[in-house]
Amino acid sequence: MRIEDAYRILEIAPEASAEELKSAHRDLTKVWHPDRFANDPAMQRRAEEKLKAINEAYETLRAHRPGRGQTWSERTGRPDPSPKHAEGRQRLARLRRWMFICGMLGLYILVRRPTFGGLMIALALFAVAGFLAYKSKKLV
Repeated sequence: MRIEDAYRILEIAPEASAEELKSAHRDLTKVWHPDRFANDPAMQRRAEEKLKAINEAYETLRAHRPGRGQTWSERTGRPDPSPKHAEGRQRLARLRRWMFICGMLGLYILVRRPTFGGLMIALALFAVAGFLAYKSKKLV
């Protein structure tokens, strides 16, 4: 589909923002959803065709925009932590689990051993938890 046709179908200007694009797609989808025409088979078929064109135009414009149409790893050069990629998701879950364990263990030691040594151990565990939080934010 040509870019000009996609803008015409979605009834937006070429300089529209990503939010305006999304809003236009959502509004037109509500208007032309085939379930709204359940009592009129002819209109339902027309709405299905119109909805296909709207969705195709939306995907065309999303892929055309800068930074769009690329995968996470193509944009960032890092493995994708999204749910689609099991390796990245597992690594992120592992980091968060260890972060939680270190934080809770530090809190437990701080409460159970309020001595100088217990305080040093708790601070070290909190530092490790903070470092893991930093690493997990870099993955996301």
